[in-house]
Amino acid sequence: MTKTILVFIPKEFCNEKPGYTFGRVVYDSWNESKKFFIIGVRKVDSGNTVKSNSDLIGYFSGSKNTYGYLDKTLSDWINIYLSPNSKSNSVNCEYCIRDVLIDNRKITPTAYHTVIIIYDQTALLQAELLVNKAPSGDHFQELKQTLQKRSIKDEINRKSKFSLIGEILLTYHALFFLYQMRFLYKIASKLLPILKYSALGLHMHSWLENGQWTLTMIVQRKRITLKTANYILATALDVLLGVLLLRFLLENIGHVPPSRVLLNNAERVVESLKGLVNWLMGAPAGLKLNHSFNGMLGRFFLYHINLWWAFLVFSEPLLEFAFKVLILCGRLGVTFQIAIIADLLALVSFHSYCIYVYAARMFNMQLRGLMALFHLFLGKKKNPLRERVDSCQYQADQLFVGTLLFTILLFLMPTTWVYYSVFTILRLVLIGLGGFLTRLKFYLQVLPVYAFVKWLIRSPVMSIPGTINMKIYPRSGEGPTTLIVSTVVSPWGETWKRCILETINPHLPVEWGKIVRNVFRGQLLYPL
Repeated sequence: MTKTILVFIPKEFCNEKPGYTFGRVVYDSWNESKKFFIIGVRKVDSGNTVKSNSDLIGYFSGSKNTYGYLDKTLSDWINIYLSPNSKSNSVNCEYCIRDVLIDNRKITPTAYHTVIIIYDQTALLQAELLVNKAPSGDHFQELKQTLQKRSIKDEINRKSKFSLIGEILLTYHALFFLYQMRFLYKIASKLLPILKYSALGLHMHSWLENGQWTLTMIVQRKRITLKTANYILATALDVLLGVLLLRFLLENIGHVPPSRVLLNNAERVVESLKGLVNWLMGAPAGLKLNHSFNGMLGRFFLYHINLWWAFLVFSEPLLEFAFKVLILCGRLGVTFQIAIIADLLALVSFHSYCIYVYAARMFNMQLRGLMALFHLFLGKKKNPLRERVDSCQYQADQLFVGTLLFTILLFLMPTTWVYYSVFTILRLVLIGLGGFLTRLKFYLQVLPVYAFVKWLIRSPVMSIPGTINMKIYPRSGEGPTTLIVSTVVSPWGETWKRCILETINPHLPVEWGKIVRNVFRGQLLYPL
């Protein structure tokens, strides 16, 4: 049952001549309201005949207050006229309602809660980032969709030859690049099980996906929207910065091959890591560690460091070819160069990661062993099925073996803890640097230069409204409640978030509590 009548009228409506109003009528069951979305006025034939499938929803008689035609063949109809107190300007127009037909039943407007909402058609159509915060049936989203459908029909009739030629050229160019982008994206998707282990591979897959989405939107809408313009300009700046940075790096290293530069820096890292392990094999910071266990761990880790360095030296010819390919990828933008740096960082520090994994696993096993043996002394044991600690009776030999194992693990723990703490700090530094590179790459991808310029100058050509502002219009006499609607520019932070492409996933926030728990428990730390 309808309890409220909402009538949406354009701001320039009072300047129209009397005629039949067209638009759309919607029933909102959530609010039990009937909404009349009026778009404009048009003349019909002199015989006052209305087609059954037309979009006419009422009659506007202007300030003459003449009798309007009431078409009873339509289930919903409304007649509107201007109050004699209305002024000439469009903001100070007082609209009145005479006859209303709802669900084939003529009603009295005063018997219902009637609200007239005056809106700006141009501002609402340009509101690409309009926020829908209503729990159900947002009025302005429905109105915007109605305007878009109607404006598409009107725009086809108004387009000039030059605009049509420009639209056709834009669409064909977008289609030409879209087919190539889709072909490359299919290949990258099939290789994704291999590419996911490389930051460059993942970025290449994401870059192709973003480009495919952008070109698809241009083809569908036959124009460049706010989001697509942002991404195109951000990509152009990305490529420009990448070319300049790559030229600067190549000029600084001179004629030295990039693979030799990488090996020289990797050798410094290897020598530093060897010195660190040798220092830990002695008495680090005056700590007296288990001599035999410490020597075994040190030699084991030095073996892995030497093994990885031998692999890098052996693969130097392959690295030279790989760098030629990486330089070509680096010309695609500075974000590709950041992904390459992340891969090179992982390559140079792979041996330290292996040592960290060994130390973390050993520390975690010793810690869990000490906790289990501590429960043994208390006469308890952990029940993994019920996830609780139950009481248990142990025999003397079980307690004796448990005491020996507890003593061994307890006296080996300081040596394990020293290696674990040192390489955990290195791991935290490396994943912190990797997380910084990942976020830097993300922000360069979504750099909203175009949106910032439009937001800064409050451009009416492509405004960025985010919310709706309503103001009650004081009437000079009795009549329905009148609201004047205007769009409000969103804050810059909200605008930036809503300009990000749907295919670009924002990075997850850093879970500091989980990182601290993993450090104390000896669990592995993964990239941020």
